[in-house]
Amino acid sequence: MSVRERAAAATADSPTVEPSPRADTVAEQQRSARRIAVVAISYIARRDGISVYTESLLVEFLAAAREAGRALTIDVFACGDAAEILEKRLIARLGEDPGTPVAVNVIATAGDGLRTKYLEIPTRVRRGRYDAVVLPNLQPVWLPADRTLAILHDLTYRVAAPHFPFWRRVYMDLLTRFWLMRTRTVGCISESGEADLLRYYPASARRRRLQLPNGLPEKIAAQPRPSTDETERALTDNVIDLLFVGRLNRLKGFDRICHLCEWLEAYCAEQGITARIHVVGKDTAESAELLGALRCNHVSLERHGYLDDEALNALYRRSGFCLFFSRNEGFGLPVLEGIWQGCVPLLSDIGVFREVMGEGYPLFADDERGQSATVAFIHRVRTDAAYRGEILARMEDALSRWETGYARAARRLLDWAQRPAAKKGEVT
Repeated sequence: MSVRERAAAATADSPTVEPSPRADTVAEQQRSARRIAVVAISYIARRDGISVYTESLLVEFLAAAREAGRALTIDVFACGDAAEILEKRLIARLGEDPGTPVAVNVIATAGDGLRTKYLEIPTRVRRGRYDAVVLPNLQPVWLPADRTLAILHDLTYRVAAPHFPFWRRVYMDLLTRFWLMRTRTVGCISESGEADLLRYYPASARRRRLQLPNGLPEKIAAQPRPSTDETERALTDNVIDLLFVGRLNRLKGFDRICHLCEWLEAYCAEQGITARIHVVGKDTAESAELLGALRCNHVSLERHGYLDDEALNALYRRSGFCLFFSRNEGFGLPVLEGIWQGCVPLLSDIGVFREVMGEGYPLFADDERGQSATVAFIHRVRTDAAYRGEILARMEDALSRWETGYARAARRLLDWAQRPAAKKGEVT
């Protein structure tokens, strides 16, 4: 039954059913359960990075609560059609009737406009007198300060400030300061993000910072993996396929990819091979300028626009290398997506990629030496079987580290949600 159908059915007359003893016990536990609100107003039908994080963390949180036998009532507020999609995802992963003292309600709104997101839902949450409130990413909403955990995804607008318009930097700065003033606990999805928070906002040292890491989501783990032979072919073929996923701008490092084409051009000419760079992402105001600078004979660039998960995974599987030269990232989930499909990541030298891949995996600087080193790495992976095996092993190590990321985050979130609300002036 959909969210809307269930809401309509709740107003209709229904026959009285005598509860079983077990149902009686569960109902009693639920009456005394702690009440938690998850304000998922950023969850969208297309399921972007924040949506996948919200969904995956919520699934693991519910699983952890059930396993621990905690009595919780969890209201998940979501907007419009996205609410129904979120509910279907939760049911698909966890089932509809767990028979446990964990009650989950996905509360849908008719629309998804600004008034709904930033006025109506926060008002309902404040009036609901919840014991704990979770905001999966920073939003300009007024929620109970002493009971709300707001999750910070990144401070890219500070780390890579020149790539943001002034108004955006001011807005994001005010939003971050707003939450640092109001909440006593801030969630961070990476250690790098937490380090940036302490660097740019020293006042955050007086707040409890909860590590709620990203992980390997079901949308990746449910996909079949390529065979060893498929991966070998993709990495050693005479046509090198490389994949870029992201917006076509300097923030995502697309200018570095354009420069890399010049180095690849010389390398391909020397080796008697060709290269194709597949581009999946939206155009920006910088796209025409960046694309217009490309002049290559041995390297071609193929635009794919938006692709669904199935088509994108097929492209990862086909490509030997994936390109992520961002100036900053909150986590970099597409890196794990590429690794799952045997696609070797070529990464910029930023802290979060070191965190994701582990010490020792090659990262490349944003200069001429970095471009040269990138091509040398491609050549070595293609031609040195022992080194190729070492790199593939490092990639598997990264997957194994992040496979339980959401589960670790969920256990910490559950522990936080079970604590009594902080008193004024107290850090939880």
